[in-house]
Amino acid sequence: MKQHIQAIRSFNRFYTRHLGLLNDRLLDSNYSLAEARILFEIGTRQPIRMSELSELLGIDKGYLSRVITGFVKSGVVLRRTSKDDKRSSNLSLTKKGEQKLASLQLQSDQQVAGFTSRLSREELESMVNSMNEISLMLDEGYDKKKLAAAVTYRDKLQPGDLGYMTYMHGKYYAQDEGYSMEFEGYVAKTFFEFVGRYDEKNDKVWLAEYQGEIVASIAILRRSQKEAQLRWFLVNPMFRGTGVGSRLFDMALSYCRSRFKSVYLMTADTQQQAIAMYKRAGFTLTSSVDTNQWGMRLKEERYDLIIS
Repeated sequence: MKQHIQAIRSFNRFYTRHLGLLNDRLLDSNYSLAEARILFEIGTRQPIRMSELSELLGIDKGYLSRVITGFVKSGVVLRRTSKDDKRSSNLSLTKKGEQKLASLQLQSDQQVAGFTSRLSREELESMVNSMNEISLMLDEGYDKKKLAAAVTYRDKLQPGDLGYMTYMHGKYYAQDEGYSMEFEGYVAKTFFEFVGRYDEKNDKVWLAEYQGEIVASIAILRRSQKEAQLRWFLVNPMFRGTGVGSRLFDMALSYCRSRFKSVYLMTADTQQQAIAMYKRAGFTLTSSVDTNQWGMRLKEERYDLIIS
């Protein structure tokens, strides 16, 4: 945890220095960073009450009042007593204020365009995605489930998908269960066999993506005219508990119910959270075998679902 804190503080120092946020005046204007932000929020949300602005920015009301008084005197902000509450004031920008804000925004755009001009499109998208993720996670109302709102789903395989799914299985099973690299080799072998027999009309793979990266997967493979196998169900730890896995699982079962009479899956007895989901869906344990593989002693279990 300490190293993470130090990394965050280091980034904050870099970012504030890089944008010149420590300077007395922002972008060589007459405004400090705080004053420019106040001007921006008034222009974006006008008319806005003083009390709302203070709460939005987390700024002391006394300081805010002094800044607004200065803005009014310089002719960039108009302050009117609220018709609904005589004790409150509504703030809006004057024509001069709108021109000042437009100039600041143009200068800021030019500054950002300048220091990102050397980045490729892919690099720029990566940086913006990371910034969006920081904003989401540091928001006061952050909930892991909000990540799910940014997830997209597809059922068409693309080059690189199977390799990335192999990587996910190797990494997360080693991380979560302590599996050896032997397991990653086993997964790679199953995908090699899959490619040799893949039939898009009968075999289905669903993938969940976040910012262009696969974060969850599930597959249904036809084993006979009446039976299918559920395979490669895995969710990135960051997205567990967000509903992403449940949505993929529902997609897979819905597909099975329209095509097959039964579906089975193979798992290990250590996968209790996943097993609980299987049981809720109606899967029942049909076999359990003690085994010593992937550096672990475990039970390899089969669960079946009869589709009525």
